[in-house]
Amino acid sequence: MQRDRTAGIRAPACAVLMTGVASLVGRLVGRLVGRLVVTLAVILAIIPSMTGIARAQASSPALAAPAAPMHIRILRVREEVIRERRWDFLIAALDHTTPAYGPYVIDVYSEPMSTQREIEEVISGHLINVIASDPGHPDLNAQSIAIAIPIDKGLLGYRVALIRRDNQARVNEVNDIQGLRLLSLGQGQDWGDVPVYRFNRIPLVTASHYDQLFPMLVHRRFDLFPRGALEVTPELISFRTQYPEMAIDTHLLIRYAYAQFFYVNKSDPLIAQRIKDGLEAMRKDGSFDALFRKSFGQAVADLHLERRVVIELSNPFLPSWVPVERKELWLDPVTAGSPD
Repeated sequence: MQRDRTAGIRAPACAVLMTGVASLVGRLVGRLVGRLVVTLAVILAIIPSMTGIARAQASSPALAAPAAPMHIRILRVREEVIRERRWDFLIAALDHTTPAYGPYVIDVYSEPMSTQREIEEVISGHLINVIASDPGHPDLNAQSIAIAIPIDKGLLGYRVALIRRDNQARVNEVNDIQGLRLLSLGQGQDWGDVPVYRFNRIPLVTASHYDQLFPMLVHRRFDLFPRGALEVTPELISFRTQYPEMAIDTHLLIRYAYAQFFYVNKSDPLIAQRIKDGLEAMRKDGSFDALFRKSFGQAVADLHLERRVVIELSNPFLPSWVPVERKELWLDPVTAGSPD
């Protein structure tokens, strides 16, 4: 029987190898544990800071503003002269809040839309995320963020009519709501104050598009086309070349509780807060009134609202969020005079 002469050599070699492997594994485990300890320490150090940021953002929305510019998407159609004045107030509010909220970009969609389509778009947020509208649309009130500051000081509810020039004598005979009910009024079919007129039993003729109402008036489809006190003069200027028979009635003022507000898509609460903060800041520093006088003062004064026969209509459809109790936000030009 032969003896294994290498046995005495293999045993010490295996011992040395095992010792080396154990040492290597120990060093690797030590390094891994060290890295884990460092990583854990960094995480523990970051958590309080992140919590503080979250608290600060919750207490001040401006601090949560993204570094990138806010994108304000609006409908801006060149022919709609009234809408441009509303955007002046939006842009001024955004400018007022640039130090707190950062830069912004106005993205313009310029294809005309019906009122209902515009409401659907701001609710979905696909094409636009801000509109100026009235509180007569239940779906808009329920599915968007309303900024409860009337940008027109409530003058949308002071209605002065466009008429045919040769119809003024007939209009002059109207002195109360019973007389008004003997005439017919033109309105857009999806306008928010259509229910107001129907509630007050005023005969209406409606059209699917805004620009259809002017030729309908001229062609005697109805007698009066009531417009907001801030709308009627710019519209006459814009359309009188095309429709020279059209004029502004000098006798009546139809009045009901109504106004223009900004509405924002529900996915953009920071934009809504920014607009609200900007309008409130403008009101406090006087720049809101200054812009209002510059934009509308002379036009309202020229209507002589205080001299007209006032016909009051009831509006039971006004939402509860409309700030009727904040008297400083509203203007009554009949008792207070023109805003100049």
